Amino acid sequence: MATRLMCWMFVVAVLLAGTVNAQLVVHFSFDNIAGDTVDDLSGSGNVGTLEDSPTVVEGQLGQALAFESSRVVIPASDSLSADFFQGSFTVLAWINPKRTGNTWQQVFRAITSNATNDTLFLNNDGRLSWRGTVNGAWAGGMCETAPGVVPADEWTHTATIGDGTNFRIYVNGALSQESAFQTTNGANTTYFIGGTAGGESYSGAVDDFAVFAEALGEAEIQSAMSGLNPKELAAKPNPENESMDIARDTLLAWAPGEFAQTHDVYLGTVFDDVNTADVSNPNAVLVQQGHGDTTLDPGRLEFSQTYFWRVDEVNGAPDFTVFEGGVWSFTVEPIAYPITAITATASSSFGVSGPEKTIDGSGLVDDLHGVDAAEMWISGGVPATIEYAFDKAYKLHELWIWNSNQLIEGFVGFGAKDVVIEHSLDGENWTVLDGVGPLARATGTEGYAHNNTIDFGGAVAQHVRLTINSVQGIAPQASLSEVRFLSIPTLATRPSPVSGATDVSPYVPLAWGRDGREAGSHDVYLGTDSNNLSLAGSVSESSFDTSAVDLQLGQTYYWRVDEVN
Repeated sequence: MATRLMCWMFVVAVLLAGTVNAQLVVHFSFDNIAGDTVDDLSGSGNVGTLEDSPTVVEGQLGQALAFESSRVVIPASDSLSADFFQGSFTVLAWINPKRTGNTWQQVFRAITSNATNDTLFLNNDGRLSWRGTVNGAWAGGMCETAPGVVPADEWTHTATIGDGTNFRIYVNGALSQESAFQTTNGANTTYFIGGTAGGESYSGAVDDFAVFAEALGEAEIQSAMSGLNPKELAAKPNPENESMDIARDTLLAWAPGEFAQTHDVYLGTVFDDVNTADVSNPNAVLVQQGHGDTTLDPGRLEFSQTYFWRVDEVNGAPDFTVFEGGVWSFTVEPIAYPITAITATASSSFGVSGPEKTIDGSGLVDDLHGVDAAEMWISGGVPATIEYAFDKAYKLHELWIWNSNQLIEGFVGFGAKDVVIEHSLDGENWTVLDGVGPLARATGTEGYAHNNTIDFGGAVAQHVRLTINSVQGIAPQASLSEVRFLSIPTLATRPSPVSGATDVSPYVPLAWGRDGREAGSHDVYLGTDSNNLSLAGSVSESSFDTSAVDLQLGQTYYWRVDEVN
């Protein structure tokens, strides 16, 4: 059986694009100060120069520098460019402020030849702020934490991040503030730690200062707090951390650490098992030791299950150092999804309690129903029918029923009891669903969870009809609180390029992120007329190579994937 999909569309154009490998561009540990210079451990050559005699003090991780109207000066360079903070970035630092001097203190500052630009400020009330010049005007508080997050005379780890969409500030490894990204303007010529001469200088100490040309994740920030170089750790997990609705047959993938030769991969359903495991104590979650690739097939996963996973990076000879990664998580797709495009009609209704009340979510809070009769359907008599029509045919998995839940259910009993359920493709020819017994009675109290689950066994239908022949008590009318239809997905979804995309490369493969459930192969149709697409080929994978199709520049194309069981 083939399941047909409405077509997607894209417009071909010539694309010229390049990629830049994100990297650590500045790293000052302050453990290696020689004279007036601070060596850059990133390897990017961004050496710092001391001005007005910062003092070497004991830091959080070895030595630190203490500032009092003094600074470290870093000229702009190829790696720390003039427009560096207009893209993705991360600034990390341990800071220990004194709370003396200027109200607004410049922990880190980028300055143009004629105006201030991107600056990390610390206020005397313990606020951290990322500020800058936007459209020629000073924009204060582009991202600003609440007061008190950075106490005086105490080491605090700070991470300021921009990813082109949002700014984020982390304090001691936890997200403290998130705000919309704003692009600053002006060509930075010099960067400062501790503030500019004559400016709002920083009073306090700084340790383990680093700048990355990418937005680090939370696990990487937390690793950096312990003195680890985040680039030595596995990063950029796929599936993304805490992502939902992940395919059962997904591959695990990650960006490797800078020096990793192999990878130890842990996967399980209990956080503590994954978090505490190692090769000597695998906790039954070490799924691959010494793995040589940066992808791993975990096998078919369980529906709706949350998984935790971790990748430890292992260096090569002679030390075989293990860099323990953070724990990531994802949740697998459910077996079926709620149908939302539904209309409801009934043989009769009473007052405002129409059939639409069974599908509009009224009365439901966190899937628990209330007792207000106005948020339920009540018929005009018994027998009664209520019919549901979907926007298209679905492969039905289950029907959940919240029976009538009025306060008087216990002694009057409006709830449906003996019910015949039928399904149809065309609304004219009906099939009775076998095995439907008497429905369970509702509690008649607030917070009622559905207690009737009807198995449709994968029947394909666009219409479902319930005929209520008797009720739970002596009521002369029938009633239902809510219903929910769950369907098994049969269509290909999540197209790439997305439908409506423009400036698409003529060599782009056509792909879809999710197969229809139970699809054995995929028929791909392609053409310039959405009403007359031709079969371009059949594939078993979730992508189609267009290299042999000869897509024309500037042309709009439509495409469709039919799933074949």
